[in-house]
Amino acid sequence: MLPPARMIVVAAAAALLAGVPAPSSAADTTFGFTDSFDHAVDKDPTYGLNDALAVRQEGAQRGVAYSRTPGLWYKSPAPRPWYSQVNHAKHPGTLSFWLGTSAVRLEAPVVAGADGRVAAQVTTDPVVGDESDGAWSSLVLSADPAVTGYVSEAGVSLALLVRSDGGVQAFSHGTMVLDRPGAATPDARGRYRLKVGVRPGADTATVSVNGVTAQVALKKAFPARSTLHLGAYIDDDRTTTTFDDLAIAAVAPEPGDVGSLRYLGYFAARITEAGGNHLPEVRGRSNLNWVNISDYSRYAAEVLESCAPRSCLVYTGHEFFSGCDAAGSPTCRLHPDHRERWRRLADKVKPHMDKVAGFYLKDEPFHKGASYQDLRTSAQAVKATFPDAPVMMVEASTKVNSALRVPPEVDWVGFDWYCRTGAEIEPMLRTLESVTGPEQKLFLMPQAAPLKACGSKAGYQSDADLAELQWDYVDLARRHPRVIGLLAFGLWVESTPVSRLPRTIEAHERIAAKLL
Repeated sequence: MLPPARMIVVAAAAALLAGVPAPSSAADTTFGFTDSFDHAVDKDPTYGLNDALAVRQEGAQRGVAYSRTPGLWYKSPAPRPWYSQVNHAKHPGTLSFWLGTSAVRLEAPVVAGADGRVAAQVTTDPVVGDESDGAWSSLVLSADPAVTGYVSEAGVSLALLVRSDGGVQAFSHGTMVLDRPGAATPDARGRYRLKVGVRPGADTATVSVNGVTAQVALKKAFPARSTLHLGAYIDDDRTTTTFDDLAIAAVAPEPGDVGSLRYLGYFAARITEAGGNHLPEVRGRSNLNWVNISDYSRYAAEVLESCAPRSCLVYTGHEFFSGCDAAGSPTCRLHPDHRERWRRLADKVKPHMDKVAGFYLKDEPFHKGASYQDLRTSAQAVKATFPDAPVMMVEASTKVNSALRVPPEVDWVGFDWYCRTGAEIEPMLRTLESVTGPEQKLFLMPQAAPLKACGSKAGYQSDADLAELQWDYVDLARRHPRVIGLLAFGLWVESTPVSRLPRTIEAHERIAAKLL
């Protein structure tokens, strides 16, 4: 194992290849996977690493997540999330590394493309604003997926690094196989384009940095499947490393089976002005979000401009119902002027219909005391105004039984039951399937934050448990093809900051990558 970067020297000249110029065929490569690192929301707790994958990645194999790794020459815990960020305000459209050495791992094996070659390339600035430092950035391909991402690990099949001063080195299975101090010249913005090309089973590879091209000898035959890391060696915590425009000939992601799921999003993405508008921060990991624009003093229709196209569920309960503040309320009924109230809301929404996915009726209507006829009247009014927009109803678990009646004007039906596992939810889902028509699609409401209602019940308070619960709901949807959406509940409705739920948010990002 080699010591840190500044100590990597030519200690055994006989072990090095001077590098034989070789033509590169990268221009002929078709890339099945690219990542621009644009569009992500760089925000605590996940700092954009896996945000907006469906938008920023292109190619037949897009939607691949990353994991943070130490990037060190010894085993160490993964760095804190802010060590690597995507689309930071100071370095937009890049993957940036901060504060110290670390790496990120692409969560899909790199394989040969249509031409039989493994090809990967990325643009990097090892030290932003500097062209004389010896700190470096690297592109690493390893046979062993468990490596940390450091260039000279024994499990690394091929690593290519460039220093800020233009020095180029390559490594294979712990041995330096290329060393060219100061060989590469940065572009006008101080960046370098790293390129590697190799055939599976070959014992040589072609590497290139801004046109400085060499053929290097590998210590072992290159594997058919390899793991890619992007890493930064930072020895001054005031400096930053960036990567941009990653392109790979082909990757082999695991099948992303999410069943018939088409939607993922959040209940209460916008409740009131005081509660804040969370739509901008969830845009990259959702495509359906519950919003209320009926504030006490006005209609906040401008909120809908924060929605991605056809992604917001507009709440209509305030327009139609009153007196529904408690379970089984005897005063829960239609407003006397519900038609006029609905007309006012509809008029505010109409200019923004390109942002609207559907309309959400009174929440938990029967649990709150609404009658079937009043609920149907509200659904009919929405349908009469917006005949092509889905109408959604979500009921409380206490009312999901064989006697439940769902108005035929309702297109999407769900229920909420928190502090429960997927296995506990499933029998109730079967009941909902039995009392709704086959044309009515179903939604589930996974708990995504600690809730006071759960008390001290194990399994619903920790971030790790809640993250696992999100995948339980995906499994549940996979077993029930009428389930087309998950509307996560718990964020912004109680006191737990989103910053304390990094694993849960990451689960949503990864589900979104598979679904979107």
